[in-house]
Amino acid sequence: MSVYFTIQALIFLTLYFFLIFAFFIGWLRTKRVKPDQKPPAIRVSILIPCRNEAENIPELAALLNQQDYPDELLEIIWIDDHSTDGTDVILDQCIQNQNNNQLVKLTGKPYGKKAALKAGMELASGELILLTDADSRPGTRWVQTMAKFFEDTGHDLILGPVVLDPAHTGLDQIQKLEYLSLVASSVGAAGIGRPIMAQGPNIGVKASDYLTIVNDLDGRFASGDDVFLLQAMKKIPGKRIGYLLNPDAIVRSKPAKSLTDFMHQRQRWASKATGYKDPLMILTTMLIFLVNIEILAALVFGLFGSVPMILVLILLVIKTLADLPLLKTAMRFFNCPDLLFWVIPVQLLYPIYISIVGILSQIVTIRWKNRSES
Repeated sequence: MSVYFTIQALIFLTLYFFLIFAFFIGWLRTKRVKPDQKPPAIRVSILIPCRNEAENIPELAALLNQQDYPDELLEIIWIDDHSTDGTDVILDQCIQNQNNNQLVKLTGKPYGKKAALKAGMELASGELILLTDADSRPGTRWVQTMAKFFEDTGHDLILGPVVLDPAHTGLDQIQKLEYLSLVASSVGAAGIGRPIMAQGPNIGVKASDYLTIVNDLDGRFASGDDVFLLQAMKKIPGKRIGYLLNPDAIVRSKPAKSLTDFMHQRQRWASKATGYKDPLMILTTMLIFLVNIEILAALVFGLFGSVPMILVLILLVIKTLADLPLLKTAMRFFNCPDLLFWVIPVQLLYPIYISIVGILSQIVTIRWKNRSES
């Protein structure tokens, strides 16, 4: 059993190594965009679904209303999804003097993020739709940078960079590093022409496409409107999808407040895996899960003497060497070199974490903001 298990584990790690190396090459092939000085002249609609986000709304509203973009070409549509913490009241206060802001309040069924997006899209009049989350914080040139990329390149779907910030505690730093790996893989996959992931707080999509797609987003899952949007766009012949690497396009999103919130969030993300249709996305998800299961199994078998403990170290070293080039490149772009300190701790914890999340996501009822999604 020892020889068979060792060969199997090394095969999985080898495949993983080549996959992450391909993503690293893809990042290098993705040019950092430097838009020219000519301002864009397209109408943009921003959709922000929110539920119980009273503490986050004022900051985001201020940032969106300070965008370096003409007011007459920008509309901001807030969709309150049955909030119970006064989010709607705060929104009324924040947008009362902003003529280009609108508030939609969902009442009764349907509910959930996908329903909120559909409701917002019914009012949108922009040529470009920008999607972000209520707990996110874009820079003042976010709209201009996304709109200019859309105008200059003709891309139908724009994937934008997201970083977790601020990250003060150890848990925050671990979340930031893990999320950074997802973003880096997203950039890399797009760079080799096979985009497989999108980050919900920062997406731009051609309105005419989204108007059709939003009504068909898979409602079986409490999460995944970003990935399912990407999958839907990839099915339409001739659609151009690109990743925008520009510091002005970065959106900052807050990490989960506690370990419980973090695990709940990751379970929600993992629960959508059964809805994946893209072969590379399925392969990537399965390979990451299997590699970490193999490392965890090697540790358990090693403790019982079934395999040599040195195998655990070998597997961890191979995985770390595969991850480091891509992670360090992403750290430079997001200017967070301090995350390098957390690479080894995360490598040690990740097999346990990913195994627990993967299993729980398939057996536990997943909720979004305290309401089940069926």
